[in-house]
Amino acid sequence: MNNRIRLVVRGISGSPDKQGVYVLMLGKQGYPQVFPVVIGFYEAQSIAFCLEEYLPEYPFVHDLFFQLAKKCNIEVLEIFIKDFQNSKFQVEILCFDGRNHTTFNSRISDAVALSLRFRCPIFTTAEVFSMVGANVSANNKSALGHFSLEELMFKLDEAVKDEDYEKAIVLRNEIKKRKNDAC
Repeated sequence: MNNRIRLVVRGISGSPDKQGVYVLMLGKQGYPQVFPVVIGFYEAQSIAFCLEEYLPEYPFVHDLFFQLAKKCNIEVLEIFIKDFQNSKFQVEILCFDGRNHTTFNSRISDAVALSLRFRCPIFTTAEVFSMVGANVSANNKSALGHFSLEELMFKLDEAVKDEDYEKAIVLRNEIKKRKNDAC
């Protein structure tokens, strides 16, 4: 498959007005486009702790899986985000036990959490990236200039409800920028 695109974790941010809703941002190295993924609190916490190399008092399920796999000589080789249909990602985790390659279906947040622990690459296709990828440039944000902060927050709620991740991340960034400018 030569149309595969390697993604990197760019960061995680919380919704300014939606408690427990986070946006995981994946992207191509050196490109402005992001691949936004809405995830829950526990997945965001697990990913953030791994990114910061912080060891919690008790391990997350992802840490337990990592420890178990290592003890059983199983490696996670790669994560492949193969499709996006009906607002859901289809993700495969490719594992190797020394003799056999095996794939498992996964939620994208769990797959990313495991990729960070196993230090394995994350891939998607050009088609999936073009469906989900968002260009969060200044041009996108300036188009929102005529909306009030309250209107933007309402539009963000609507985008999250509709699972329109591209729109949600642009709106969230504009809201955050305005709140920071007000301080």
